[in-house]
Amino acid sequence: MRQILLTPTAYDFTKKLPSPHKIIIKQFPDTENYVRIPVEFKGDEVILFHRCYPEQDKSLIQLFLILKTLKERGASKIKTVIPYLPYARQDKLFMKGEALSSKIICSLIKTSGCDELITFDCHFLKKEGVFNYGGLRITNLSLSKAILSYFKNKLRSPKLISPDEGASYLLEREKDTGVMKKRRGAYSGGSTIYRKPEVEFTSQIKGREVVILDDMISTGSTMLKAVEICKQLGAKSIYCGASHGLFLKNSLEKLKKAGAKEVIVSNSIRSPASKIDITNSLKEIL
Repeated sequence: MRQILLTPTAYDFTKKLPSPHKIIIKQFPDTENYVRIPVEFKGDEVILFHRCYPEQDKSLIQLFLILKTLKERGASKIKTVIPYLPYARQDKLFMKGEALSSKIICSLIKTSGCDELITFDCHFLKKEGVFNYGGLRITNLSLSKAILSYFKNKLRSPKLISPDEGASYLLEREKDTGVMKKRRGAYSGGSTIYRKPEVEFTSQIKGREVVILDDMISTGSTMLKAVEICKQLGAKSIYCGASHGLFLKNSLEKLKKAGAKEVIVSNSIRSPASKIDITNSLKEIL
Protein backbone atom coordinates (compact mmCIF):
# COMPACT_ATOMS: atom_id res chain seq x y z
CA MET A 1 0.00 0.00 0.00
CA ARG A 2 1.21 3.53 -0.76
CA GLN A 3 1.07 6.03 2.10
CA ILE A 4 1.64 9.79 1.90
CA LEU A 5 3.17 11.80 4.74
CA LEU A 6 3.52 15.54 5.20
CA THR A 7 5.74 17.50 7.53
CA PRO A 8 4.50 20.88 8.82
CA THR A 9 6.64 22.67 6.21
CA ALA A 10 4.70 20.89 3.45
CA TYR A 11 1.13 21.37 4.69
CA ASP A 12 0.31 23.55 1.68
CA PHE A 13 0.35 20.35 -0.42
CA THR A 14 -2.64 19.01 1.58
CA LYS A 15 -5.42 20.09 -0.81
CA LYS A 16 -4.03 18.01 -3.66
CA LEU A 17 -3.06 14.87 -1.73
CA PRO A 18 -5.32 11.91 -0.90
CA SER A 19 -5.73 11.68 2.89
CA PRO A 20 -2.13 12.36 3.93
CA HIS A 21 -0.75 11.54 7.35
CA LYS A 22 0.91 14.36 9.24
CA ILE A 23 4.22 14.10 11.04
CA ILE A 24 4.58 15.86 14.38
CA ILE A 25 7.66 18.06 14.63
CA LYS A 26 8.39 20.23 17.66
CA GLN A 27 11.42 21.72 19.39
CA PHE A 28 12.83 21.02 22.83
CA PRO A 29 13.71 24.08 24.97
CA ASP A 30 17.31 23.90 23.70
CA THR A 31 15.90 24.03 20.10
CA GLU A 32 16.80 20.42 19.30
CA ASN A 33 14.18 18.67 17.14
CA TYR A 34 11.44 16.35 18.36
CA VAL A 35 9.89 14.03 15.74
CA ARG A 36 6.94 11.67 16.16
CA ILE A 37 5.24 9.54 13.49
CA PRO A 38 1.98 8.20 15.01
CA VAL A 39 1.15 5.88 12.09
CA GLU A 40 2.70 2.44 11.65
CA PHE A 41 3.69 1.20 8.17
CA LYS A 42 3.83 -2.57 7.81
CA GLY A 43 5.66 -3.05 4.54
CA ASP A 44 4.06 0.02 2.94
CA GLU A 45 5.70 2.34 0.44
CA VAL A 46 5.85 5.87 1.81
CA ILE A 47 5.99 9.17 -0.05
CA LEU A 48 7.32 11.88 2.25
CA PHE A 49 6.91 15.59 1.50
CA HIS A 50 9.34 17.85 3.31
CA ARG A 51 10.67 21.32 2.53
CA CYS A 52 14.34 21.80 3.39
CA TYR A 53 14.52 25.57 2.89
CA PRO A 54 14.59 28.02 4.59
CA GLU A 55 16.31 26.98 7.84
CA GLN A 56 18.02 24.23 5.86
CA ASP A 57 20.29 23.01 8.67
CA LYS A 58 17.35 22.42 11.03
CA SER A 59 15.18 20.96 8.25
CA LEU A 60 17.84 18.48 7.17
CA ILE A 61 18.27 17.21 10.74
CA GLN A 62 14.49 16.76 10.88
CA LEU A 63 14.64 14.84 7.60
CA PHE A 64 17.30 12.43 8.90
CA LEU A 65 15.26 11.76 12.05
CA ILE A 66 12.06 11.22 10.02
CA LEU A 67 13.66 8.80 7.55
CA LYS A 68 15.21 6.64 10.27
CA THR A 69 11.93 6.58 12.21
CA LEU A 70 9.91 5.65 9.11
CA LYS A 71 12.09 2.59 8.59
CA GLU A 72 11.65 1.65 12.25
CA ARG A 73 7.87 2.03 11.81
CA GLY A 74 7.93 -0.58 9.03
CA ALA A 75 8.16 1.41 5.78
CA SER A 76 9.50 -0.87 3.03
CA LYS A 77 10.38 1.91 0.60
CA ILE A 78 10.63 5.68 1.06
CA LYS A 79 10.39 8.26 -1.71
CA THR A 80 11.15 11.76 -0.46
CA VAL A 81 9.96 14.90 -2.23
CA ILE A 82 12.25 17.84 -1.45
CA PRO A 83 11.27 20.65 -3.85
CA TYR A 84 14.53 22.60 -3.42
CA LEU A 85 17.57 20.62 -2.33
CA PRO A 86 19.92 22.72 -0.16
CA TYR A 87 23.70 22.37 -0.30
CA ALA A 88 23.42 21.48 -4.00
CA ARG A 89 25.52 24.46 -5.12
CA GLN A 90 28.84 23.21 -3.72
CA ASP A 91 29.23 20.44 -6.31
CA LYS A 92 32.80 21.31 -7.33
CA LEU A 93 36.00 21.80 -5.39
CA PHE A 94 37.87 25.05 -6.03
CA MET A 95 40.34 24.96 -3.13
CA LYS A 96 42.09 22.14 -1.29
CA GLY A 97 40.25 20.98 1.80
CA GLU A 98 36.77 22.11 0.77
CA ALA A 99 33.81 19.92 1.67
CA LEU A 100 31.90 18.57 -1.34
CA SER A 101 28.64 19.34 0.44
CA SER A 102 26.29 18.31 -2.39
CA LYS A 103 27.57 14.72 -2.36
CA ILE A 104 27.82 14.56 1.43
CA ILE A 105 24.19 15.65 1.90
CA CYS A 106 22.94 13.13 -0.67
CA SER A 107 24.93 10.37 1.03
CA LEU A 108 23.42 11.27 4.41
CA ILE A 109 19.88 11.26 2.95
CA LYS A 110 20.54 7.79 1.51
CA THR A 111 22.02 6.30 4.67
CA SER A 112 19.15 7.73 6.74
CA GLY A 113 16.72 5.53 4.80
CA CYS A 114 15.64 7.34 1.63
CA ASP A 115 15.32 5.04 -1.41
CA GLU A 116 14.59 7.82 -3.92
CA LEU A 117 14.76 11.59 -3.81
CA ILE A 118 12.40 13.58 -6.03
CA THR A 119 13.35 17.20 -6.57
CA PHE A 120 13.19 20.04 -9.09
CA ASP A 121 16.00 21.47 -11.25
CA CYS A 122 18.74 20.24 -8.94
CA HIS A 123 21.73 22.52 -9.38
CA PHE A 124 24.40 19.85 -9.88
CA LEU A 125 22.45 17.64 -12.33
CA LYS A 126 21.87 20.17 -15.16
CA LYS A 127 19.11 18.13 -16.85
CA GLU A 128 15.94 16.14 -16.24
CA GLY A 129 16.05 12.43 -15.58
CA VAL A 130 17.02 9.76 -13.06
CA PHE A 131 20.53 9.82 -11.62
CA ASN A 132 22.68 8.28 -8.91
CA TYR A 133 24.64 10.82 -6.90
CA GLY A 134 26.36 10.18 -3.59
CA GLY A 135 24.78 6.71 -3.65
CA LEU A 136 21.29 8.25 -3.76
CA ARG A 137 18.77 7.68 -6.56
CA ILE A 138 17.50 11.10 -7.65
CA THR A 139 14.59 11.87 -9.96
CA ASN A 140 15.17 15.41 -11.18
CA LEU A 141 12.06 17.10 -12.58
CA SER A 142 12.18 20.42 -14.41
CA LEU A 143 9.86 23.39 -14.05
CA SER A 144 11.15 25.06 -17.22
CA LYS A 145 8.17 24.03 -19.35
CA ALA A 146 5.68 25.46 -16.85
CA ILE A 147 7.63 28.72 -16.48
CA LEU A 148 8.00 29.18 -20.24
CA SER A 149 4.31 28.41 -20.78
CA TYR A 150 3.46 31.17 -18.33
CA PHE A 151 5.43 33.71 -20.35
CA LYS A 152 4.38 32.40 -23.77
CA ASN A 153 0.74 32.94 -22.81
CA LYS A 154 1.55 36.60 -22.08
CA LEU A 155 4.15 37.45 -24.73
CA ARG A 156 3.95 37.16 -28.49
CA SER A 157 7.41 35.94 -29.54
CA PRO A 158 9.98 36.42 -26.78
CA LYS A 159 13.70 35.78 -27.03
CA LEU A 160 14.58 33.12 -24.44
CA ILE A 161 17.89 33.56 -22.68
CA SER A 162 19.93 31.50 -20.23
CA PRO A 163 22.26 33.63 -18.04
CA ASP A 164 24.95 30.91 -18.07
CA GLU A 165 25.84 27.62 -19.76
CA GLY A 166 24.90 25.57 -16.69
CA ALA A 167 21.24 26.54 -16.95
CA SER A 168 21.04 26.26 -20.75
CA TYR A 169 19.34 22.84 -20.48
CA LEU A 170 16.20 24.70 -19.39
CA LEU A 171 15.88 25.96 -22.97
CA GLU A 172 17.11 22.92 -24.90
CA ARG A 173 13.74 22.22 -26.55
CA GLU A 174 13.24 25.84 -27.60
CA LYS A 175 14.23 27.53 -30.88
CA ASP A 176 14.77 31.26 -30.42
CA THR A 177 17.31 31.16 -27.60
CA GLY A 178 20.58 32.68 -26.45
CA VAL A 179 23.14 31.68 -23.81
CA MET A 180 25.24 34.15 -21.86
CA LYS A 181 28.81 33.34 -20.86
CA LYS A 182 29.43 33.58 -17.13
CA ARG A 183 32.70 33.47 -15.25
CA ARG A 184 33.05 33.66 -11.48
CA GLY A 185 35.96 35.37 -9.77
CA ALA A 186 37.82 34.37 -6.63
CA TYR A 187 36.11 33.95 -3.26
CA SER A 188 35.36 37.11 -1.34
CA GLY A 189 36.93 37.76 2.05
CA GLY A 190 35.09 37.86 5.37
CA SER A 191 32.79 35.36 7.06
CA THR A 192 30.30 35.19 4.16
CA ILE A 193 31.75 33.35 1.16
CA TYR A 194 30.82 34.66 -2.25
CA ARG A 195 32.13 34.66 -5.83
CA LYS A 196 31.22 37.64 -7.99
CA PRO A 197 30.10 36.76 -11.54
CA GLU A 198 31.12 38.32 -14.84
CA VAL A 199 28.62 37.92 -17.69
CA GLU A 200 29.02 38.41 -21.45
CA PHE A 201 26.38 38.41 -24.19
CA THR A 202 26.36 39.62 -27.79
CA SER A 203 23.05 38.39 -29.25
CA GLN A 204 20.78 40.73 -31.22
CA ILE A 205 17.84 41.53 -28.95
CA LYS A 206 17.18 45.21 -29.74
CA GLY A 207 13.45 45.87 -29.65
CA ARG A 208 12.69 42.32 -28.51
CA GLU A 209 10.77 41.03 -25.51
CA VAL A 210 13.24 38.94 -23.50
CA VAL A 211 12.72 36.14 -20.97
CA ILE A 212 15.76 35.20 -18.84
CA LEU A 213 15.44 31.74 -17.30
CA ASP A 214 17.65 30.20 -14.59
CA ASP A 215 17.41 27.33 -12.11
CA MET A 216 17.50 29.67 -9.11
CA ILE A 217 17.73 33.27 -7.99
CA SER A 218 19.80 33.47 -4.81
CA THR A 219 21.43 36.86 -4.22
CA GLY A 220 20.36 37.72 -7.77
CA SER A 221 23.85 38.73 -8.89
CA THR A 222 23.79 36.66 -12.09
CA MET A 223 20.24 37.63 -13.00
CA LEU A 224 20.93 41.30 -12.25
CA LYS A 225 23.93 41.23 -14.61
CA ALA A 226 21.80 39.57 -17.27
CA VAL A 227 19.05 42.19 -16.92
CA GLU A 228 21.63 44.97 -17.10
CA ILE A 229 23.16 43.56 -20.31
CA CYS A 230 19.77 43.04 -21.97
CA LYS A 231 18.84 46.62 -21.12
CA GLN A 232 22.11 47.89 -22.62
CA LEU A 233 21.48 45.87 -25.79
CA GLY A 234 18.11 47.57 -26.27
CA ALA A 235 15.60 44.93 -25.19
CA LYS A 236 12.02 46.19 -25.39
CA SER A 237 11.03 44.52 -22.11
CA ILE A 238 12.71 42.05 -19.78
CA TYR A 239 11.13 39.20 -17.78
CA CYS A 240 12.85 36.85 -15.33
CA GLY A 241 11.90 33.30 -14.39
CA ALA A 242 13.52 30.70 -12.16
CA SER A 243 12.58 27.39 -10.61
CA HIS A 244 13.65 28.44 -7.11
CA GLY A 245 13.51 31.91 -5.61
CA LEU A 246 15.66 32.41 -2.51
CA PHE A 247 15.72 36.20 -3.04
CA LEU A 248 18.54 36.95 -0.63
CA LYS A 249 19.78 40.52 -0.09
CA ASN A 250 16.46 41.98 -1.28
CA SER A 251 17.22 40.71 -4.79
CA LEU A 252 13.56 40.56 -5.89
CA GLU A 253 13.16 44.31 -5.45
CA LYS A 254 16.61 44.92 -6.97
CA LEU A 255 15.61 43.03 -10.12
CA LYS A 256 12.47 45.09 -10.51
CA LYS A 257 14.38 48.33 -10.00
CA ALA A 258 17.00 47.16 -12.52
CA GLY A 259 14.35 46.89 -15.23
CA ALA A 260 12.71 43.47 -14.94
CA LYS A 261 9.03 43.92 -15.82
CA GLU A 262 8.08 40.72 -14.01
CA VAL A 263 9.91 38.08 -11.93
CA ILE A 264 8.32 34.68 -11.35
CA VAL A 265 9.40 31.49 -9.57
CA SER A 266 7.71 28.32 -8.34
CA ASN A 267 6.39 27.65 -4.86
CA SER A 268 9.28 25.25 -4.16
CA ILE A 269 10.24 28.10 -1.85
CA ARG A 270 7.26 30.26 -0.99
CA SER A 271 7.56 33.93 -1.93
CA PRO A 272 5.48 36.81 -3.38
CA ALA A 273 6.86 35.83 -6.83
CA SER A 274 5.62 32.21 -6.63
CA LYS A 275 3.39 31.78 -9.70
CA ILE A 276 4.16 28.15 -10.63
CA ASP A 277 2.64 25.36 -8.53
CA ILE A 278 5.03 22.40 -8.23
CA THR A 279 2.24 19.94 -7.39
CA ASN A 280 1.14 20.15 -11.04
CA SER A 281 4.44 18.46 -11.93
CA LEU A 282 4.03 15.74 -9.31
CA LYS A 283 0.89 14.10 -10.71
CA GLU A 284 2.62 10.85 -11.63
CA ILE A 285 3.75 10.13 -8.07
CA LEU A 286 0.55 11.37 -6.41
